[in-house]
Amino acid sequence: MTTTAGRTTTRPTSTSSTGFGLLLLSLAGLLALNTALGPLGVGLIRYDFPDTIDHQLWGLEIVTVLLVVPVLVAAAVLTIRGRPGGPLLAIGPAAYTTYMFVQYVLGPEYDHYSLTVLFHLALVTLSGALALWAWRLSADVAPPAATGRQRRVRGALLLGFAAFVLLRYTGGLVGAWSGSAIGAEFAASRTFFWSIFLLDLGVVVPLTVVAGVGAVAGRPWADRAVLAVLGWYALVPPSVAAMAVVMLVRDDPHASIASVTLLSVASLVFGAVAYRVFRSSVQREE
Repeated sequence: MTTTAGRTTTRPTSTSSTGFGLLLLSLAGLLALNTALGPLGVGLIRYDFPDTIDHQLWGLEIVTVLLVVPVLVAAAVLTIRGRPGGPLLAIGPAAYTTYMFVQYVLGPEYDHYSLTVLFHLALVTLSGALALWAWRLSADVAPPAATGRQRRVRGALLLGFAAFVLLRYTGGLVGAWSGSAIGAEFAASRTFFWSIFLLDLGVVVPLTVVAGVGAVAGRPWADRAVLAVLGWYALVPPSVAAMAVVMLVRDDPHASIASVTLLSVASLVFGAVAYRVFRSSVQREE
């Protein structure tokens, strides 16, 4: 038990920490296994996607192995050691996995029962449960209360992040009034597109706005919410940027240097903000 900034926080018990950490390591191993079995590995897992979507998945898998898996491992080690930053750090990669593998289950539009679907469904269930468990554990090791100015700045940043995501769907939102066709990039993979549309506009943007408004309003619960949301933003935008890079390298007809530049800059900004806030919060907690 520790006292920080006038309040007492309790570290999770060793049993819960160890169990949670081991499940995080299991999730990291399963993500690595999925990549090894997929198109970038031995090819046992195949997707019936057009080349453009295949290129995007290659970029996604690269980021999953090089960034998401190491973050999961780091969160697991911190949690098992009883360090306060472990559960908070775990929320981002767990939420990332849930977000991505919903698309893996729905996107291919399988016309048959498949072990691949069951495997990906298990990843969605496990990662979703771990995200919720991480949120619960983080309540016991909540970060020290941010100052009023810090909350306002972080809240404003999150509202800006939400606006960035929303602006990427400007064409779809405007096109809804005229019934315009979706872009040619996703015309042959409509379920894949609509699953992303649903997750981004129905889940990501609302949660980001709630966390941002809560922070600006000075709500104490927003401190954890900001860190949870930032953990997601530190991982997903780099994966989207990697998709754009692979498309460009593979001479995909829908590739764009402008997209690569914009998404790369956005990824650096999101990552830098997340790193700074996490580092500040964990250091003050310890």
